[in-house]
Amino acid sequence: MNTRRSVLLLPLAAVAAGGLPAWAQAFPSQPVHVVVPFPPGGGTDALVRAIQEPMQKALGGTIVVDNKGGGGGSIAHEFVAKQPADGHWLVVSANNLPLYPYIVAKLGFDSKTAFLPVGFIAKQESVLVGSADAPWADLKAIIAAAKAAPGSVQYGTAGLTTPMHLSTEQFAMLNGLKLTHVPFRGTGPLVTDLLGGHIKLGMSSITSVAPQIAAGKLKAYAMASLERSSVAPTVPTFKELGAGDVDGTIVYTLLAPAGTPAPVVAKLNQALNAAVATPEGKEDLKKRGFVAMGGTPQELGDWLKVQEPIWVPVLQAAGIKPE
Repeated sequence: MNTRRSVLLLPLAAVAAGGLPAWAQAFPSQPVHVVVPFPPGGGTDALVRAIQEPMQKALGGTIVVDNKGGGGGSIAHEFVAKQPADGHWLVVSANNLPLYPYIVAKLGFDSKTAFLPVGFIAKQESVLVGSADAPWADLKAIIAAAKAAPGSVQYGTAGLTTPMHLSTEQFAMLNGLKLTHVPFRGTGPLVTDLLGGHIKLGMSSITSVAPQIAAGKLKAYAMASLERSSVAPTVPTFKELGAGDVDGTIVYTLLAPAGTPAPVVAKLNQALNAAVATPEGKEDLKKRGFVAMGGTPQELGDWLKVQEPIWVPVLQAAGIKPE
């Protein structure tokens, strides 16, 4: 184990050795609410419900899943930011937290100071899919259509600045395209409209569309990941198709309101890591299209800091401004 990793794990070692004060050991004293920023039925909701039982077992308390969709996730984040900082309110977040100031004009919280990192949950790839009657045979045809009539090709995602949105705009930027974004209130509604043919193209988490792809109800054009997905191994990546390093890997994380006591954060982190670390837990997540992660709050904090410089240029290239 390297020195940096050893230092990062010291707080958790203290917890394991019984270093929590008595009041923290009594946590949770009421149900812990995990707020999902999207409606039921989408990939994020499926992930949280997969870890709900093992995490509450490790925590020694009840975990309640609440769904609060809208605003590309900002509504749920604002709600949790204003809850008591006692560990009983958490929000599931992703790559887009540092970008809210760039797309939400009247943001009700400071994305840099409103939360404390608890830990990584899991990750999964995104995939560009089309409805069964989509007019494009392959990714090359989509590119040709978008170049022939800039703005004419519409695509849907789970919402503004979600990894699915950003990776599609990254695809557009790398290939000199102008696409028109149609944000939905979560992946569930997007998939419903794709299946109904109301929208012809969408970037979705692989979890939410893998069964429909396998059944031939949706067309899979390209994986927005650096390598092929084990969930859909026959679908090539954007890079393989000559469209550049398009990476829409969705990294799911857990955050607590700023001010939550460090011992409580440590206990939550320990329970989260336990929920995703068991062989059974990893296999369950894999079946659902996720790769279990885990890690320390410090590692998550460091990761969040590098998202802004990666994705702000994509926002600028797409002309996305606060609304």
